[in-house]
Amino acid sequence: MAMTKLDLDALVPLYINSASAESQQILRPQLSHRINLIQNIWCIPPGSHVLEIGGGQGDCTLVLAAAVGETGHVDALADFVAKSTGAPATVGEAQAFLKQGALGERMSFIQADPMEYLGGCTQQYDCVVMNNCLWYFDSSARIEQLLTLLITRKHAKKILIAEWSLEARSLNQVPHVLAALTRANREYLNPRSRQNIRTVVSPAWFRRWFSQHEVEVLTERMVDCPKGMMDGQWEVRSVLSERFRTETREMIGDERQFLALDVMRDAMIDAVRQLKGGLEDVESVMIWTVMV
Repeated sequence: MAMTKLDLDALVPLYINSASAESQQILRPQLSHRINLIQNIWCIPPGSHVLEIGGGQGDCTLVLAAAVGETGHVDALADFVAKSTGAPATVGEAQAFLKQGALGERMSFIQADPMEYLGGCTQQYDCVVMNNCLWYFDSSARIEQLLTLLITRKHAKKILIAEWSLEARSLNQVPHVLAALTRANREYLNPRSRQNIRTVVSPAWFRRWFSQHEVEVLTERMVDCPKGMMDGQWEVRSVLSERFRTETREMIGDERQFLALDVMRDAMIDAVRQLKGGLEDVESVMIWTVMV
C-alpha cells in the first residue's frame, strides 16, 4: 500500500497553540523529526493500527494519525505525566485539542500504566511505537519488563523504538550528553521523581538485551535531529540552573554523592563554555532508531 505523504504545513495548525511564530519555531522541528521517522524510516502504511507508548502531549500521535489514514487508528498510552502538567498548554489540554481536530477520530488517548494495559490487552497491533519516551521510565528493570511483555505476548508485528543515542558527534552535542547523564544519576536518588530523564539507556544496552533474549533486529540507524530541535538546550539549561544545584544539595546528604554529581554538572558547564555561542550553540545528540 502506498505511503501517505505527510505535509508539515498541514499538520502544524492541528496542534495546540501553534499560531504564534515563537510556537512554530519550536513545533516545526519536532513534527519534522517525527515525520521523518514515521514516513521515511519506519514507513508506517495507511490502515495501520498503532500502539504508541508515551503519548504525552501528542506531537507524535498527531503525525501517526496522519500516516495511518482514515482506515487506521492510534492508541496512545500516556502515563508518565499527569494531565495537569505541561506548559504553555497542559498535557490534558493538548490531547483534548487534538481530539477535537480534523484527525481526532483516528486517535485515542489512554491514561494507563503500559504494563497494566498490555497485561489485559488482547488486540494485536501492526506496530508499537516508542519515540523518545523510555528515559521517562523509573528503572531499566521496568523497560525490560515492557520489552518482555511486548515480545513474549506478541502484541504487535513490529516494535519501533527511537531514543537519544548518547553519541556526541561534535563539541556542540557534548553538553547534551553530560546533562542527560547528570540528570539521570540525580533522579536515581529520588524515587518520587517525575522528571523527563529518570533512566538513561544506550543503544549498546538495547543491543545486549536483544542479543541475550534472541530478538532479531530488523534494522537500526542513527538519525540527525532537524535544525532547531531544542531538546538538548532545554536539558542543559535545566541542569545549568542554580535551582538544580540547590535541589541536589537538599536531596543528598552524603557529601561524596553530592560531589560526584556536582563535578558532573561542572563538566557540562565547561563543555558549554567551549562553544563560541555558549548555550545557544548547544545541539541535540543524534537519535538511534531500531525495528524488531
